[in-house]
Amino acid sequence: MPTQLFKLSELADVRSGYTFRGALEHTSSGDVRVLQIKDLRQNAAIEPDKLIAITWDARTAAPLLQSGDITVIARGDSNKAVLYKGEQSVVATSQFFIVSAKKPNVLPEYLCWVINLPQSQRSLERSGSSIQAISKGALQDMMIPLPTLATQQKLIDLQQLWDEEDQLIVRLQTNRERMLQGIYQHLIKD
Repeated sequence: MPTQLFKLSELADVRSGYTFRGALEHTSSGDVRVLQIKDLRQNAAIEPDKLIAITWDARTAAPLLQSGDITVIARGDSNKAVLYKGEQSVVATSQFFIVSAKKPNVLPEYLCWVINLPQSQRSLERSGSSIQAISKGALQDMMIPLPTLATQQKLIDLQQLWDEEDQLIVRLQTNRERMLQGIYQHLIKD
């Protein structure tokens, strides 16, 4: 049986991040961490301890990320998706869309993986002259192939192996450069 295609909105809820008024100031005694685009430009994971902390004093409850939520960068050339796996109180700014799987036959890790695929990224319509942005509707309309849970898990496991391989290659290259520098230094001294 061929894999069915679904709009993202059929598999997950999509909401905008929180719009903060004014500049955000770090408060060491803050009770909520704030995720901004700059926090994910270089990182592939949300690291709450590295985010700025604020004291939440709004009249409503903070729209916290839940473990399994996916943050998608809404502005810029790359609309990278990152899965939140933590338990700390984190609020994503309006620079993100938050995707929450709503069907039991969809793994959040799989959804995140599909959103990050080059063909999925290319499918997103971007607008704006200087800073490109995607609309909530464009993200909701993204077509998602939905294989069985077992196949979703196999794809996630395969991606993790590839990621580990990439990390090992980088470490090998770094070690080789250090060894070459050591050899050069030794030969120059002789």
